[in-house]
Amino acid sequence: MVNFRNAKYILSAPSYEYRPKDGLKEVVFVGKSNVGKSTLINALTAQKLAYSSKNAGKTRYLNYFLIDNAFYLVDSPGYGFTKYGSKEDENFGEMMENYFHNPSLKGCLFLIDSRREPSEDDRMLLDHLSSLNVPTLIVLTKSDLAKQSEIAKAKKIFAGLDVILASKETKPDLLRQRIVNFIKDKK
Repeated sequence: MVNFRNAKYILSAPSYEYRPKDGLKEVVFVGKSNVGKSTLINALTAQKLAYSSKNAGKTRYLNYFLIDNAFYLVDSPGYGFTKYGSKEDENFGEMMENYFHNPSLKGCLFLIDSRREPSEDDRMLLDHLSSLNVPTLIVLTKSDLAKQSEIAKAKKIFAGLDVILASKETKPDLLRQRIVNFIKDKK
């Protein structure tokens, strides 16, 4: 059994080329700015490892967190908002395009706010991950703040895809197991 509490921050990489070179498997968290990527990593590890902010666009690098000396959770920058301008959007696109061709990447947690409709950016990224055959789990965040009708609509939009709900009240064991399943995959 993987001990997610045995977790530590390793480094922030401005691009894929600066990642840890130990060959360990990786699971990346992607989604719009302020969707809850860092918060979810903190919940999974039961620590405040990843910096979470109420202001969108704070994460600018690929942040690597070593889990039980076995694999990495990777917190990626958000998209769809940046206070730094369109050049940052271009840099994000290039950084993530290179990252998604990473042979150590074994899975993706694609976070989407359960109260919002998927944006064009969400759809394009989801299609891109599918075209690259990156195993992806859609995590509908902030479900504790959503109306039942919003959750039902989100589930309908993503019907046929792998979806899980997450909120501040969510017990992370199921999500931890799903991450371990990515890592155990023989690909």
